[in-house]
Amino acid sequence: MSDMSTGLTASRLKLLLVVLLFLGPLFAAFVWYYGFDARLAPQGQSNHAPLITPVVQIEEFENQLLAGDTVKFPVLKRKWSIVHILGSSCDNFCKRSLYNTRQTRIAVGKDLHRIQRLIILDDPKLAGQVDLNHADAIVISPGQSGIERQLAPIIDAAGAGVYDAILIDPLGNAMMIIPLDLDPGLLLKDLKKLLKLSHIG
Repeated sequence: MSDMSTGLTASRLKLLLVVLLFLGPLFAAFVWYYGFDARLAPQGQSNHAPLITPVVQIEEFENQLLAGDTVKFPVLKRKWSIVHILGSSCDNFCKRSLYNTRQTRIAVGKDLHRIQRLIILDDPKLAGQVDLNHADAIVISPGQSGIERQLAPIIDAAGAGVYDAILIDPLGNAMMIIPLDLDPGLLLKDLKKLLKLSHIG
């Protein structure tokens, strides 16, 4: 009886070892990505744009397109989303920020369909200017349960500037700040790396 018990224990240990061999690296990567400060990552693999650590899961929200239709959380699914929040005016710094993300998205090339831009307009008077220069973007207005209410504390906590954008992954996680002064070429490198590593979006 003891031999049988010993055999079962050995079989269970072997099974546990096989499971750990397969799931161990995945678990370690998960903990590294979501649990450690980005400053602890190897310098050769760091992003040029600062990461939001830990990432923040965006919850359900509701905004309106300027045309009147409703935009909800599913709009974030299966795409990488660059989100800009505009104030009551768009000065030269604001225009530069929008221009940089638009041109970087184009420069991604064949994968540009995996990236979308959301522009939140506080003042509808800016709509004509934005539509003219950024026809590729989804333009929405703020709402009582709008996404901007969730992004505001993330921006404050990250110390982001008023013209900085936020990158949200295809699972709805706010995970990176895109600073106004980041060289678009470096942003392009970050986006290409994320698209290459990601099997979603």
